[in-house]
Amino acid sequence: MTQLPRIVLPAEGESVQIGTTTQTTFKAVGGETDNRLGLFEHRMDPGAPGASPHIHKEQLEAFYVLHGTVELHLDGRSFPAKPGTYVNVPENMSHGFRNPYQDQATMLIIFTPAKDREDYFRGLAELYADGNRPTEDELLDLMSRYDQYEVTVDGTVPGWGRH
Repeated sequence: MTQLPRIVLPAEGESVQIGTTTQTTFKAVGGETDNRLGLFEHRMDPGAPGASPHIHKEQLEAFYVLHGTVELHLDGRSFPAKPGTYVNVPENMSHGFRNPYQDQATMLIIFTPAKDREDYFRGLAELYADGNRPTEDELLDLMSRYDQYEVTVDGTVPGWGRH
């Protein structure tokens, strides 16, 4: 695939609204980068629940906080991530995030490889549209289609054992 240069200016890119507290803007998607990179601007209102602890078996995920403070969970430890914080999450490492703070927070989420990762965010937006509250089975089904697996309270991934 021939890569073409692309410029995405502030406030540009497809956006999806996830529930009432989160907006994700697609800055780069796998189809434009030969599936090498996905870059998503993730804006969370105060109290946004974010993503519960999970792993990816085939993707590296990274976070870079632009504005506000995000509570990040990494390998069993949670910490406040202020602007300028970068976190690299290798495959099979438990991670998650939320915004329990009183200010809006914005971070970049990076995936590599990034095959169809934007469809995960589109799916979340659809599940939460019009005030819907998806079932756990609906969420787990969506997650499993996009290389995302829930981590249980005891630190295991169902069917995978302890990490």
